[in-house]
Amino acid sequence: MFPVRYAIIDGAVVEDLMDFLSEYNPPHACLYSEPLQPELVGLAPYLLEVTPDVEKWLQWNTCPWGIYLTTKATMRVLRQHLRKYLQVLLPNETKPVIFRFYDPRNIWDFLSVLSDWEKHLFLGDISRIETTYRLQQDMSFKKLHERYPATQTIKSKLMSISKEQYSLLEVIFERRYIRELAEIMMAVSTSIDNVSIIWVGELFNYLRNLGITDRRSIDEIAKLFTREHIFNLGSIPHEYAIILEGTTHPGHYRAEQLLLNVNGIIPAWKRSIL
Repeated sequence: MFPVRYAIIDGAVVEDLMDFLSEYNPPHACLYSEPLQPELVGLAPYLLEVTPDVEKWLQWNTCPWGIYLTTKATMRVLRQHLRKYLQVLLPNETKPVIFRFYDPRNIWDFLSVLSDWEKHLFLGDISRIETTYRLQQDMSFKKLHERYPATQTIKSKLMSISKEQYSLLEVIFERRYIRELAEIMMAVSTSIDNVSIIWVGELFNYLRNLGITDRRSIDEIAKLFTREHIFNLGSIPHEYAIILEGTTHPGHYRAEQLLLNVNGIIPAWKRSIL
């Protein structure tokens, strides 16, 4: 059987995915098991064979829609294999969490913390992965697979992330978020020279140490500080610090209280797709 190119497309990111499937109907399958709850139909990840229509449609899509895969496996076999990784078990946790490995912002970082054997098991019959979000990246795994017996397959059980791997991923994701936060701040700054990656990191750590850890709060406070020309911790107004550094209420509540006091409203927030 010749290799076939597939795409995993995230319905939660690509709003017109269901319209495209309805109009062109390429070979496709939902990665979630059936029956699917109606509210999840448009938000689920879908496996599509990359037909000319699919390739043309994705060619100009600049959002983090998903990843390309190349394999000799059939769609049924590939879907069955991929479904094993929709949830993972984190250290010190008893219940699995949803794992969006098909997010192009996650896949390369995730692969970087796996051993070669773990990569071989995770990939199964997949010989190549490609992503196009922001930067064209692709990697062949043929030589990796050649080092291990083709008959070896992973048992049907949850994938576990070790403490060491989780710690590495935390550092990677934190650095990535700080870079994304810097871009958000630059977008509202009168001068990009005012926003340094060092300052962004200091602000992130300041808020995190105060128990303000949700992305919405951090994003909105960072934008507020930038608009108010606050570019170091020493410049934070005393009345702002009193609210943020309080201990009576949870972090997200204190963040909203500050935003409400300054803006008169709590700004509408939509998660950035940077």
